[in-house]
This record gives sequence, structure tokens and C-alpha cells, in this order.
Amino acid sequence: MEELSRVVQPPADGGDTVDWDALRAETGWEFPADYRDFVAAYGLGGISDSIGILTPPFDGYPHGDHLLHGAQWPPVDGTLTWASNEAGDDLLWRCAGEPDEWRVVFRPRDRRRDHEYDMGMAEFLLRLVRRDIRPPLGAELELPATFESWRDEDRRLLDEDGDLEGF
Repeated sequence: MEELSRVVQPPADGGDTVDWDALRAETGWEFPADYRDFVAAYGLGGISDSIGILTPPFDGYPHGDHLLHGAQWPPVDGTLTWASNEAGDDLLWRCAGEPDEWRVVFRPRDRRRDHEYDMGMAEFLLRLVRRDIRPPLGAELELPATFESWRDEDRRLLDEDGDLEGF
């Protein structure tokens, strides 16, 4: 996470606060440490206006659906989607073993073949924005990578349009 935050600047006002213990007690889900750190530093938002990172609900959560929307523990197919892009590609965890052992799965929109990476979320994102790995993304990832939190997006949309109706 430390290296990722040097390459992709976190929002100035920080990430989002999730009560991870209450979430685990309520849903049975436990999450990798790097993901929890990512949510604390970055929160809900998008990388380079392309990859949308999902989070569990938190106080003030701005949307109806979220990371665990419709998910059950244990997951039926052994995966949980944590991000997607505008082309319909998904980034998931293969939820096998302890959460810090979960592998990243890239699932292209056509769903023909999953690509597994033996690394966690933060390392995957770091290597992706450095172009050390090149999954067959259906959408271009602009570099250098930036991150826009949901709060920054709301402010930008208000500045552009004057309201958030429809978002």
C-alpha cells in the first residue's frame, strides 16, 4: 500500500471508515488487510476514470449497491468482485484460504477465460499502473494513474452541472 500511495495519490480528505468487526459479525465476511488499508486511504472511487473500486457500505454511503450487494458467505462460485471497468471487465478475489492469501482474478467482459494473479489487490493495482502486468483490459487505463473518490466526483459533478440528480 505504501508504494501504491506514492504512485497513485490518495484523496486529500482520505478514504472511508468501515467498521470491519461489525461487518464480519453481521455478514461473515472478512477482508484482506491490503484492501482494508486501501479503503481507509482511498475509499470508494475510481482509478483513472476507468476502474471503479467497490467498498462495503459505511456511514454516508452514497449508492444503493456495494461490494457485498447480493453476496453471501461463503461465495457460491468462490469469488467476490471488488472492482470493474467501463468495458465490463471485473476484478475479483478467489476467496480460498485466509483473506490475506486470496488471489486476484481478472475476468474479461466476454467471460471466456479468467486470468489469475498470485498477489493481493494492492500489489495487483500497483503492478497494473506500472504496466508490469497487462491483463487484456477492454478499456484503456490512462497513465499516470489518478484516483477520484466519490466525494471528489460529487464535488466535480456539482461544479459542472449544479446538481447530482440522476447520479
